[in-house]
Order: sequence, then structure tokens, then C-alpha cells
Amino acid sequence: MSLSISERAHRCQVSTRSLRHYDEQGLQFPSRNAVGHRRYQAKDAECVGFIQRPYGAGLPSDLIRTVGQESKLPVSAPRIEAPLRTRHAELSREAEELHSKLTGLEAVLHAVTGSTSEPGADT
Repeated sequence: MSLSISERAHRCQVSTRSLRHYDEQGLQFPSRNAVGHRRYQAKDAECVGFIQRPYGAGLPSDLIRTVGQESKLPVSAPRIEAPLRTRHAELSREAEELHSKLTGLEAVLHAVTGSTSEPGADT
């Protein structure tokens, strides 16, 4: 059984725009019917979850594509571990920078208001 793009979007709880983007990025490969409309296999719905998790983690399309391709090979872990660890380190640095900025902003708020409560919180 195959699904139209709208049926798959509904089933996977994503937009048709997201599915088209994933296709354009080479992250999934739907078949096409006689008039060129995308057709998805019903059993492939979990693939969208595999794509969305790395996107949500801030991975770029090319790395998601590499992970998807390499993870199907028998001895792929060493080849995909390095770029994933690199991205993990980048995100960790970004998180540290954001935490530092947040701490600085809290200090400014305290200096201005004399309060240590979060903005918008009742004092």
C-alpha cells in the first residue's frame, strides 16, 4: 500500500512542505506515480522520525544523509561516530556560550531591578 504526500504527512504528523524538503535534500526517496506525484510506502513512516530527530538536534542535511546511508552498512559506526561527536562538541560549546550570556543577562537584571527572580515572574 502506498500513501500520497498528504496521507504520509498526516500519518507522520509533519507538513507536506517538510516531506518535500526531505526529498530535495536526498533524505528519502519516494516513488512517483504515472503523473509524477510522490508515493510513499506505508511501512516507511518511521523514516521521518529518523530524519526529524537529527534535524531537531541541529544536524545539517548532509550529515543526516551520511548517517542515514552509513547506518545501513555493517561496520558503519566508526565512520559516522566522528562527525556526530564533532557536532556534539559544537553544540556543547554553543550551550556554554548561551549559558554564559544568560548568566550575564541575569546579572544585569539584578543590577537594574535589585531582584534575582526570572523576568515576568511575580516577586
